[in-house]
Amino acid sequence: MLLQMMVTLDGYAAGPDGALDWIEVDDPELDAYLAELLGAVDAQLFGRASYELLAQYWPGAQQDPATPGDAMLAPLVNALPKIVVSTRPDLDLPWQPARRIGADLAAEVAELKNEPGKPVVIFAGARTAQEFLRLGAVDELRLLVFPVLLGAGQRLFDAVPPQPLRLVEVVPFRTSGVVLQTYRRQ
Repeated sequence: MLLQMMVTLDGYAAGPDGALDWIEVDDPELDAYLAELLGAVDAQLFGRASYELLAQYWPGAQQDPATPGDAMLAPLVNALPKIVVSTRPDLDLPWQPARRIGADLAAEVAELKNEPGKPVVIFAGARTAQEFLRLGAVDELRLLVFPVLLGAGQRLFDAVPPQPLRLVEVVPFRTSGVVLQTYRRQ
């Protein structure tokens, strides 16, 4: 299971009140990396709030993308199955294909990890990422570090137990200044 998160240089996954305006960059190399990642996974996993936020944009992004990169990414994002973490059994999932997990998260995560095929990527949000890290379910951690300091917001690694990691790759995206750092569990 992969965890792909966008973070600021000072470790925030979201600004105050959940603001994500700092992730808006136009970088064709970064977009190509994200397209490659989407092609290498069988599903994308989101927390409920992130799913609901992204469902407001991505379905329409194929016809009305905010950036050229979004035009390229939208068909990939929309076609991939979405797994939504929520304890609400009546959760409406209009952005399809999608299914809900969360009734017994530890058992459901174990089942996901044992399914054949390509990995699942956890994209958002920070609380969901923290829960998967606490469960020890993350095999590879990919951080897209944005060159911005927020000074406040939601930290990615709050309440996460110590976990030894090994750096396996660093890729700078020079247009945006974003740096991909890839770590694997030791």
